[in-house]
Amino acid sequence: MNRRKKVKRLGAKTISFPKGKGHLTHNNREFISNNVVPERTAWNRIYIQESLEQAYEKCFGQALMEYNAGQKRQDRRKENYLKEIENSGNKEKTFYENIVQIGKKDDTPVVGADGKLTEEAKAAIEILEQYAKTFQERNPNLYLFNCVMHLDEATPYLHIDYIPVANGYKTGMKTRNSLTKALQQMGFAKAVSKKENETVAWQQRERAYLTELCQEKGIDVEVLGIQRDNLTLPEYKAAMRKVEKLEHQAVEIEENNQRLVEQAEKLVDQIAKLDEKEKDNKNVLKKYDLRADTLKTIAKETEKDTKKLKSAAIPVSNIFGSEEYVKVKKSDWEKIIDAFGRAVSRNKLLEKYEKKIVALEKKVSDVNGLLDKMKQFISTRGLGEAFAEFVKSLEPKTMKERLTEKQKVVKKQTQQKSMHTQEHGTLRKHNISTEL
Repeated sequence: MNRRKKVKRLGAKTISFPKGKGHLTHNNREFISNNVVPERTAWNRIYIQESLEQAYEKCFGQALMEYNAGQKRQDRRKENYLKEIENSGNKEKTFYENIVQIGKKDDTPVVGADGKLTEEAKAAIEILEQYAKTFQERNPNLYLFNCVMHLDEATPYLHIDYIPVANGYKTGMKTRNSLTKALQQMGFAKAVSKKENETVAWQQRERAYLTELCQEKGIDVEVLGIQRDNLTLPEYKAAMRKVEKLEHQAVEIEENNQRLVEQAEKLVDQIAKLDEKEKDNKNVLKKYDLRADTLKTIAKETEKDTKKLKSAAIPVSNIFGSEEYVKVKKSDWEKIIDAFGRAVSRNKLLEKYEKKIVALEKKVSDVNGLLDKMKQFISTRGLGEAFAEFVKSLEPKTMKERLTEKQKVVKKQTQQKSMHTQEHGTLRKHNISTEL
C-alpha cells in the first residue's frame, strides 16, 4: 500500500544518461557558471575526486614501467602515456563522461518554495547515490576517478568520469586505454553495426539498472512522455537512441555557453590589467609632465637669474676688431659658470624625460588600441551582456541587493529554460512520432 501511494505522489519520471565532454573544472566547481546557485554549492556530494595524472599512474603506471624495461632502444621508450593519448591521431579520449539524471526540473526540483530539499529530490538523490557507489563494482574495466553529485542547479544529477582500462595486449603495453576492448572484457558482444555496438549495449544495461532502482523507490520510468509498455522493443530502442541524441545536443549547448562565459571572464581579467596599466602610465606622465606648466615655471625662474647675470657684465672696447667683449667680477664669473652647469644638467634632464614621455605615450596608445580591440571582440562575440554582468558583480552590494539580484536571475533562467523545455519536448515528440 505504501509503495502504491508513493508512486502516485512522485509520478513517472525520465532517465537521462547522455555523454558529457568532461569539463572537470566545471564538475569540481573550480569554475562557476551562471546556472549555478553558489549558496547551495556546499550541498554537492563528492564520491571520488582524483586527478587525471594520478588515475593514469594507477591504471597504467606498472604496464608503462614494464614496457620501458623491455626496450633496448631509447627512442622506443614511452615517457608519458597520458600525453600520448592526448596527442593521439586516432581520436582517442583520455577519459569519458556520462551525466546521470532522474526526472527534470519541472517534476524533480532540488528545492521547494521553502528553500529546502523536495521529497522528489530526496528520492532522486538516493537513487543517484546508489548508482554512484555501485558503478565501479558493475564496471571493473572503467576506472572511476571523478564522481560528483550537483545539488546547486535546478535538478539533482551526477557527473561520472571514468577511464577505460583494457588488459592482455600481446605487443606494446599490456594494459591500455581502449573503451571498446574494455567493454568487451566486461562481457559485451562485439559491434555488428553503428547502432548495435558495445557502447550502446552498455548504456542500455546502465539504464536498465537505473530503472530498477527507480522502481524500488516507487517511481515509474517513462521515455519522452510515453510509457515503456506502450512501445514494442524496437520502438523503445529507437526512442532511446533519439533521447540520447537530444540529450547530447543539450549538453553541447550548455558546454558552449560555459565556454563563452569562460572567455568573457578571461577577457575581463585582461581588460582589467590593461586598464590598470593605462592608469599607471597616465600617473607617470602626470608626474613627469615637464612640457607644460612645469616648463613655464622653470622659464620664469631662469629669466630672473639671466637678468642679474647680464647686469653684472661690463662691455669692453676691442681695438683689434669689431667683436665686443665683456668683463665680470670673479665672484660673478663663478655664478655664471655655476648657472651654466645647472642649465646644461637641466637640459640633459629634460631630454631624458622627453624620451621617457614619448615612450610612455606610445605604451598608452598601444594599450588603448588593444583595449578597443578587446571591447570590439566582446561585442562581436555576443559577450557584452556577460561582460556587463561580471563587471556589475564586482561592485560591492548589500546582502539584500545580492538576494534580490539572484532572485531576478533565477526567475529569468527559469522562464528561459521553461520555454526551451516546451519547444524541446514538442520537437522530440514530433521526431519520435515521425520515426515510429
